[in-house]
Amino acid sequence: MHMDVFTAVTALSAVVIVVYFLLSQLTTQSSSWPKTKQPLAYIRKVIPKKTKLHLPINSLNDFIPVGEATVVHDVVQLFVRRGNEFSVYSIDWEQEVVVLIRPVDGVDLKAHPFFREAQRRKAAEVLCVPLERLQDVASAVADKVAHVQEVFIFITARCGSTLVTRLVETTSVAQAVCEPDVFSVINMALLRLKRFYQHGQTPPHHSCHTSLSNEESTIGLLRNVLTLQNYNLVTSDPRHRDIIFYKFRPDVILLADLMARAFPSAKNVFMYRNGLEVTESISRAFLNDKYLLYVAYRVTVRLGLGKLLVPSVNHLQCFGDDQKFSPVRHRGSGFFDLYTTWVGVMQCAADLQGKQPEYYFHAVIHYSALVNNKEKTFLLLLKKLGLKWSPEDPGEGTDKIKRALVEDSQAGTVFSIKGLPSLNSCLYQRRRRPGEKWEQDVSPRWVGQWEREYFQDVCRHAGNEISGPDFLLPHTIV
Repeated sequence: MHMDVFTAVTALSAVVIVVYFLLSQLTTQSSSWPKTKQPLAYIRKVIPKKTKLHLPINSLNDFIPVGEATVVHDVVQLFVRRGNEFSVYSIDWEQEVVVLIRPVDGVDLKAHPFFREAQRRKAAEVLCVPLERLQDVASAVADKVAHVQEVFIFITARCGSTLVTRLVETTSVAQAVCEPDVFSVINMALLRLKRFYQHGQTPPHHSCHTSLSNEESTIGLLRNVLTLQNYNLVTSDPRHRDIIFYKFRPDVILLADLMARAFPSAKNVFMYRNGLEVTESISRAFLNDKYLLYVAYRVTVRLGLGKLLVPSVNHLQCFGDDQKFSPVRHRGSGFFDLYTTWVGVMQCAADLQGKQPEYYFHAVIHYSALVNNKEKTFLLLLKKLGLKWSPEDPGEGTDKIKRALVEDSQAGTVFSIKGLPSLNSCLYQRRRRPGEKWEQDVSPRWVGQWEREYFQDVCRHAGNEISGPDFLLPHTIV
């Protein structure tokens, strides 16, 4: 009798979770874009699709094309004149074009916590530049941004990195972009190619553009894409700030070696947090802080149904696809994807640090340092990067800085709800509105013995130095 009740509850819970995710990703409109190579650049008006929860990396399919495309015969001169209007959004490998967007008039894309999300929601037009012309466009503006100093922030997620970008943006010395998706687009394309070759398969033509054919051409692609983005940011910024922080999604650390070769003068930061805390925080966000949904999902995972109940998120699966994790139970579940991602990112960071102990990361920051003292940690980060700045300096927006230190840095997004044990949480069961203050989470933890044992199992199969979710890298600011 008890087993029948348990089975019925589990089945009902599974249905609830499936419906929840389907509704979260529901789109009411379809779109149609060319599926063949486009020899000429073009501009086209668009309408952003309406989605409740956007999980895939950015692509042209996020938009509905409106009207006819306008061919751009001289894309070099167009970008020289109007590059301040168009920011890099994605790459369409079928059309073989770099996709840039122009937002609706009067919108500040960096006002939103996530740059990629603001681009998607506020796009009015797309500019599609053939990859074959990308070098020409980049060369035309390269001298104007040659002085730009890039700072790359690699992360595990849920570690206070969005707060850092918000603080940077309040200063007069630097600006920040939070998760530009084009780098994840490039990373995932490289991983797809790698999988084809590993299985002895010939990749489809649209998956094997010459820009990805070898390391040198990929480095050139990275360099050109960032040149266009730097030009957009410097020319559109009222203060023309030329120190630019780029915070990436977790998967982009797989590109770190190529990024170092593409941008040898860039400075690198790594930010991380206890693995179980990261994954619990993400789980709370995606389940809207509903503990019963979490329990139901955990039960379905243990019954072997976890892979059926969550949407596929490729950039969260790029680490778990490694064959060393094939013996791990519950492969393909949300727990598996999150745990292998954290372990994979941490191992990449450890490897990079091991190759260049005193050089690769100019600063390594643990979440606990920001929890203990946000302002002190931020000032220490700037010092390690060689940036001289004080909130008391003349011309600094003291009020803006103070607000950034107390407000929820991810307010208005899916990652800002009650119970999130992060720097972006709140104490109410609703999404936080922009401007609301952050308070330390005091709710009971969701993670129990099963999660701890499963995490240790993932670490064991990783076969590396990451011993557990509380692993600390050398030289970490805590």
